[in-house]
Amino acid sequence: MRNDGNVLIATDTAGRMLELAQLLDQMWRNTESGLTTYSLALLNNVSFNVVEFAKSQVEWMSDKIMRAFEDNRNNPFQFKHLKLCHNLAELARVPEPKVVLASTPDLQSGYSRDLFVAWCGNSKNSIILTSRTSPGTLTRWLIENQEAKTVTLEIRRRIKLDGAELEEYVKRKQDQEQEDIRRKVELALKGDVDSSDESETEMEVDSFYTSGVKGKHDLMRKAENKSRTGFFKQAKKAYPMFLFQEEKLKWDEYGEVIRPEDYIIADPVPADEEKSKEVWSPLTCFCLFTSREVPTKCVSSTVTLDINANVLYIDFEGRSDGDSIRRYLTQIKPRQLVLIHGPEEATSSLADYCHTANAVQGRVFCPSVGDVIDATTERHIYQVRLRDQLASSLNFAKARDIELAWIDGQIDMSAGRTDTSAMSEGKGQESMDTKDNKEEEEEPVAELVPTLYPLPPSQVQPHTAVFVNEPKLSDFKLVLINAGIPCEFVAGVLICNNVVAVRRESGRIQVEGTLCPDYFKVRELLYEQYAIV
Repeated sequence: MRNDGNVLIATDTAGRMLELAQLLDQMWRNTESGLTTYSLALLNNVSFNVVEFAKSQVEWMSDKIMRAFEDNRNNPFQFKHLKLCHNLAELARVPEPKVVLASTPDLQSGYSRDLFVAWCGNSKNSIILTSRTSPGTLTRWLIENQEAKTVTLEIRRRIKLDGAELEEYVKRKQDQEQEDIRRKVELALKGDVDSSDESETEMEVDSFYTSGVKGKHDLMRKAENKSRTGFFKQAKKAYPMFLFQEEKLKWDEYGEVIRPEDYIIADPVPADEEKSKEVWSPLTCFCLFTSREVPTKCVSSTVTLDINANVLYIDFEGRSDGDSIRRYLTQIKPRQLVLIHGPEEATSSLADYCHTANAVQGRVFCPSVGDVIDATTERHIYQVRLRDQLASSLNFAKARDIELAWIDGQIDMSAGRTDTSAMSEGKGQESMDTKDNKEEEEEPVAELVPTLYPLPPSQVQPHTAVFVNEPKLSDFKLVLINAGIPCEFVAGVLICNNVVAVRRESGRIQVEGTLCPDYFKVRELLYEQYAIV
């Protein structure tokens, strides 16, 4: 940038882009970095929405960001130097030289591709690639061919229709609208037949529209030399009148369907154009009042671009390399391991390392595409029978879709056998009668099911209450508002009626405040969000 060049950083729309934006904005705030004289911009279609959503999710971020938020009372994503742009026109108003975070990372589409085409020919500019995208993409090709000086691309752009193409489009549009109007009129006439007189009148209207005369408000004319086919005498005479079509309102789950064309405001005609109004063509009127936007078409062309800019690949994907994965597995020592989405050679090498270094306690699975594996890790689940006395004394607490209860009991392994031979329905009483004593001795042994007996009250030890759930402060705020307690977020802390503070620290929710009715009410509502066992 000291050479008056621009920098393009190709990144995703939301995710790693937030980390890069926060990191760069911190660098721009440091006056010793010398970057304050340059511009920093974020370019994508939803830049404002992404940043606003990130501001509301501070409580779920790292401890470092939380501490910075609590100490400085400033949102980490309240950018001071980063300018949010939604199109190339807004970016053009940002002074150069500048650093632009643009989507998408593969340079196949989006603003990053447009900026690459515009900036790659200038040797003062730089292109920074942050991820190694899929094979076949422009980013992957640039990473694998860093010495290349030219690249052939297919450029697609949308241009406005003009001349004969625009006239043909407008004519086709008018014909389509006339056809739609005619079809609606026919359907309305067919659906409103109530009497023979009205039916005969509608036949005249139908013949009028099918005779080639077009127009929505033309007077109905009596057909000449038309013989009457009705047996009864006609009591009503059809007078010429304007055609009226009753529009039936359409409804959906949100109410009446709104037609945008009913709310289009026509541009006022300037005074100088009123004088020349008689020379307007129907095409001009149609484009001004009917079509708010000039129709466009998409054209593509193949061009060869010179790559004079400095292209750099800085790995910011967050993926681990082979050494770090081995180090993690040695420290974690998982019970079982499933290796997927990798080349066969790399997968086999990592599996061999896990076997030789005893990094995995159990099995290592290397399935192919479509393979089904059984990686069940629950080893200490047993089936027991509860005594009626113990089952009736349980106090269940509901947590979302399940119910939990604390049990204090003693297992008896000597009683409670279940006959598993009765599981098959094909063996009836007739087959049992024909079996001799030798066959009866060869029947499968009944499966042993232990029985859980309640402990005497004197042997039951007290236990600490267990809170099962992980409520969000944003959801708890809605609960408080529904209960009539005013509350709002202040620096990441939920302030309730200016007397009680609810905060989240190290994964736990703390309630602070003076002992008052509001404090006990807030605490009771918070307890209701958990399943207390």
